[in-house]
Amino acid sequence: MYNLIRFLVRYHLFFFFLLMEGFCFFLIYQNSQYHQASFVNMANEVNGRVYKSYSGVTDYLYLKQFSDSLVKENASLHARLLESKSDNTVVPKEQTDTLTKKMEQVYTYIPAKVIRNSVNQSANYIYINRGKNQGITPQMGVIDPSGVVGQVINVSDNYAAVMSLLNKKFQVSVKLKGSNYFGPLSWEGKNTTLAKLKEIPKHVKMKVGDTLVTSGYSELFPENVMVGTVKRMNAEPEENFLDIDVALSTNMNNLSYVYVVTNLKKKELLLLDSVIKK
Repeated sequence: MYNLIRFLVRYHLFFFFLLMEGFCFFLIYQNSQYHQASFVNMANEVNGRVYKSYSGVTDYLYLKQFSDSLVKENASLHARLLESKSDNTVVPKEQTDTLTKKMEQVYTYIPAKVIRNSVNQSANYIYINRGKNQGITPQMGVIDPSGVVGQVINVSDNYAAVMSLLNKKFQVSVKLKGSNYFGPLSWEGKNTTLAKLKEIPKHVKMKVGDTLVTSGYSELFPENVMVGTVKRMNAEPEENFLDIDVALSTNMNNLSYVYVVTNLKKKELLLLDSVIKK
């Protein structure tokens, strides 16, 4: 207490000066509209910066929750696309001359996060944080917003292993968009941005930049999922098919969220397949 009193006595003139300075500012503020407006503007500026910083912090903290919500919403939107439905056209009893389209859901989508990814092997695999408990089974297609990613080959309770598009064993049936010409696309184990399309006849009119999409001839993917664009094409005289390099639409080096494709008609197709093979 004694030291505090000595401190106040020693610096009492300085504190008195601060007090009078504050009083002068108060009088100026009270009697000048200009200074009042300036003070209010300054206060608003400070408040704005504080709230902006606070908003930035809260946005960052809720970023994962927002991302998860957005991914789920995208999965729902994917399921609403026409490519995810089949056109079962029926003829009403009363109006046999009028056709009514009945769209039936065929594909649904399960969002998942990539937790491991390899791109520098000849046989690359991806791991996702969804498994049996979330409805994932082997032989399901996997896509992302840009296009084809791969297919599920093994599952545990809460995780799944996906054969990457960058795997020499993976093959997907693709077609030239707007036509019915199709062929198998596979990766040759070199450039992570390129794949090879085969079995397209030489007479097919194609050009660099043409879009390639899934054909829909596999139970893995619906029709018209983006695959890539024609990067280079060559017609050898002794060959019957074009030699085509495809620039992949999916950046396999930068995967984050993916969608596992559920084919609601898959069991029926596989059953029919088994009967035919017998």
